[in-house]
Amino acid sequence: MGRIPDKASPCGVFCGACPSYEKSCLGCGSEDHNQKRKSKWKCRIRKCCFEDKDLDFCIDCDEFPCQSLGKKLKNSHPGEARFSYRHEIYHNLKQIKEKGVENWIKEQKKRHQCPKCDGQIVWYKYACNKCGYEYVP
Repeated sequence: MGRIPDKASPCGVFCGACPSYEKSCLGCGSEDHNQKRKSKWKCRIRKCCFEDKDLDFCIDCDEFPCQSLGKKLKNSHPGEARFSYRHEIYHNLKQIKEKGVENWIKEQKKRHQCPKCDGQIVWYKYACNKCGYEYVP
C-alpha cells in the first residue's frame, strides 16, 4: 500500500471497481512499480496531489475543485452512463473527508458487490465480473 489505500485514488475514484484492479493494476494508491499498468505514473492529477503538493486527496487542496479535475473526470463524457463513476468524484471526495477513507472504501465495496454472486460490479459495463449481472448506476 502507498500513502493512501490502494483502492482509493487522490481524485475520488474507487479503484476497487476498475476492471484492471488486481489484474494489471494495483490501484492508484499503490506505489508498487512492479505492475503491468503504467499509465497511473503519468497521471497529472496523481502527480499534482502526491508529488507536487504532498496531499493525499484533491479535496485537501486549496484549489479544489480545479480545472484539471473537472475537465479530465467530473465533466468528461456527460450523459454517458458507463462513465458515471467519474461524475461522482466530488461527492466521493466529500464522503472521504467526512467519513474517512477506510469507511468510504467499505461503503464502496458494498455498493459494488454483486447481489447475485458476491462478485465485483465493475465500471464501464456496470456488470459483475463473475456472473455478468448488469447493474444500473
